Amino acid sequence: MEIRELKFPELEQVLALYEEYERQISAWPSKQEQQNIFEQLLKSGGCVLVAVVDFAVVGSCTLNICPNFSWSGRPYAIIENVIVTQTHRNQGIGKALLGHAANLAEGKGCYKVALMTGSKEPSTLKFYESAGFKGNKQGFQRRFNA
Repeated sequence: MEIRELKFPELEQVLALYEEYERQISAWPSKQEQQNIFEQLLKSGGCVLVAVVDFAVVGSCTLNICPNFSWSGRPYAIIENVIVTQTHRNQGIGKALLGHAANLAEGKGCYKVALMTGSKEPSTLKFYESAGFKGNKQGFQRRFNA
């Protein structure tokens, strides 16, 4: 298994992974939107990480780097879109992705890296804790047409 940053031509493999989420499937962004989003993500210091096994993308997460005024101006990072294909779960791939993302965030000077999950499944919560994340804060969100 290899954990590395996504190469743009692999993006469709990541978008296909998102269809495994337990939610309503949404349309993919247009090719131009995909390119714009990818460029914006990289420009901000973030990236999409992929786990590759036998030349196939089997897992992914997105690392967003956010500018910040507190903590002496140190940025913080948000991890989103964590997914490992069902056939490759429970093999350490998700934990490796999260570990790599956390190391990148720390290397970029972030004072923290955070993620949220909508899952109430004890196994999912235990997974995030085993990857070094603490469920010691309450998260809130406001969604817009999603």
